[in-house]
Amino acid sequence: MTGRSAGAKRPGVYTTSYLLTAAAIAAATAILLTAGTWLGYATLGVPWVNGVTLGLWTLPFAVALRLLPVPGTAVLVAVFAGIVMIPFQPDTFRAIVVNLWYAFFFELVFAVTLYRIRRTWLFLVGGVVNGAIWGVTQALAIDAAAMEPWVLVATVLIPTASSVLGAWLGVVIADGLITRGVGRTTRKRLEQRRAAEVAVGE
Repeated sequence: MTGRSAGAKRPGVYTTSYLLTAAAIAAATAILLTAGTWLGYATLGVPWVNGVTLGLWTLPFAVALRLLPVPGTAVLVAVFAGIVMIPFQPDTFRAIVVNLWYAFFFELVFAVTLYRIRRTWLFLVGGVVNGAIWGVTQALAIDAAAMEPWVLVATVLIPTASSVLGAWLGVVIADGLITRGVGRTTRKRLEQRRAAEVAVGE
């Protein structure tokens, strides 16, 4: 079989079914993160308490990439959700940027493996990366050098733990949806595409 003929049979994964599933995830994400945004503002004065809410931002992107393990899925969901969120929370258009921040680091972790590894541990790594970066950023923003050691540790570890928990819950929710057939068409097409790529290399 020639590379040309094998390549011609590679099924696309960015289908109408894929977009509809991504849009449905984004709608649920918008509801969750709108509530999370208001909760975040309510706890803004206490960084380590505020960090507890971080898992709300990692959960939906873990769901998205578990259900639809295609490059760009988390970013797409982040943009869709951010647009829906604009009129309902104080961040307005900034909601898109905030969503993209967390989606980007999830995408980055999976991009390193070329989206070929979908094990639970990799989702947890995405949670660790998101939480640790957020915690360190917060610590630096409020003068980490002036903090008591235990406050500094809490400021970093609490959002990290929350982010990991959110990622794990996202995997659990996604696996439940997978057993019900959600996203089946996209995953099937993805497997067919990968099989076609292997055939080209033979």
